[in-house]
Amino acid sequence: MSGAKRLVAIPMKDPRDAKTRLGLVLTPDQRGKLALSLFRATVARLHEAVEGLEAQVDLAVVSSSPIIHDVAETMGLSVIDDGCAPSLSLAVEAAANRALEQGYAALCVLPGDLADPDPVDLAWLLDQPVEGGRAVICPAKDLGTNALMVPLPCPFAFAYGAQSTIRHRRAAEAAGLTPVMMPLGSLRIDIDTVEDLHHLPSGHLRRPRRETAQ
Repeated sequence: MSGAKRLVAIPMKDPRDAKTRLGLVLTPDQRGKLALSLFRATVARLHEAVEGLEAQVDLAVVSSSPIIHDVAETMGLSVIDDGCAPSLSLAVEAAANRALEQGYAALCVLPGDLADPDPVDLAWLLDQPVEGGRAVICPAKDLGTNALMVPLPCPFAFAYGAQSTIRHRRAAEAAGLTPVMMPLGSLRIDIDTVEDLHHLPSGHLRRPRRETAQ
């Protein structure tokens, strides 16, 4: 990795609006607590990962939630307000614009709900060069994008959503970048659905059951 500084941005919803697809098994309070637990764990692993890197790597959260802002500041993260962006792609675009304004050479976008990210995998990802015309993509198990690292300014539009790995790869190629696919094992799983819960390490959440009316 070159000496140019880069920013890791973690987009986050308000905990009260998080993990709605888990509503069949978790209460709103449990979903919010799970989202914050995963976020804190991901940030802790990132802090560990960047310790051994030579170049400057800073961490930020991208959110309009006052709750997330407060949590992020206690963890030493800078805060990028996404202006209540209506989509993840627009929130990431806001982060990319802010990072460029602040002199960062590259942006790495990571979700805050990774099941069990390995600091070794995170360090390997963040050590990849992108300034030479490369974009690094870590696919999720469902071909979503669980990590995306791009040079700044990014020459293509962010395209998150179902099977976004395919769209990001094609967009990078069309923009003249070389997409580098990094299927890192510990970055494949994020917690979105009931089926994902069995990937949770112990300590994040006791498997709850909703009480049924008698």
